[in-house]
Amino acid sequence: MKTNKILAFCHTCIILATAVTLHAQVDLTTNPVNLIFGNINAGADFKVADNFSLEGNVAYSKGNYWGLVDKRETIPVNLIGKYYFNPKNGADGFYADAFTRFVNRRVTATYKGDNENIPDELNYTRNQVGLGVGLGYKVVSAKGFVFDIGTGIGRAVYHKDKINVSEQDYKIPSLIKAMGYFKIGLGYRFGGGRQ
Repeated sequence: MKTNKILAFCHTCIILATAVTLHAQVDLTTNPVNLIFGNINAGADFKVADNFSLEGNVAYSKGNYWGLVDKRETIPVNLIGKYYFNPKNGADGFYADAFTRFVNRRVTATYKGDNENIPDELNYTRNQVGLGVGLGYKVVSAKGFVFDIGTGIGRAVYHKDKINVSEQDYKIPSLIKAMGYFKIGLGYRFGGGRQ
């Protein structure tokens, strides 16, 4: 079901980009490093002015992480406002950004203990919202291909945990308040300026 939501988001971004090509500039990107590991990532960066753009980015990852848990599903969603210092073709070049990040994480772990009241399989969900700042650089080729690299760091300002047993029986891993992102985006620019 989550995969369907992500595919619907990507489909919506493509339709939106196609619909506004004549009137606006939209950069659609994906992270090729995530694709190598079987994760999904898609972003749409909308030019608001030559020196400002607004990017929405969503990802989905699922798998076993270094044997620490049996299964983990993570869905991060970023909203990033980018200020470009010296754009040449509109919304390109070196930029500083401010972001908000929402992360939904579902973890399933096998637990072996002495307490018979604890089920063999534990599930917990953690939702976090954070704010932060970052830096990046975007290059757009004459044919419209986009390369965007950026990183940011921030802090979780809200979190909520839900677990299928009482917290007295099982301790959820402590919250790491630092939040951040690292992005490598490859994609294509629809409309707007190019080199």
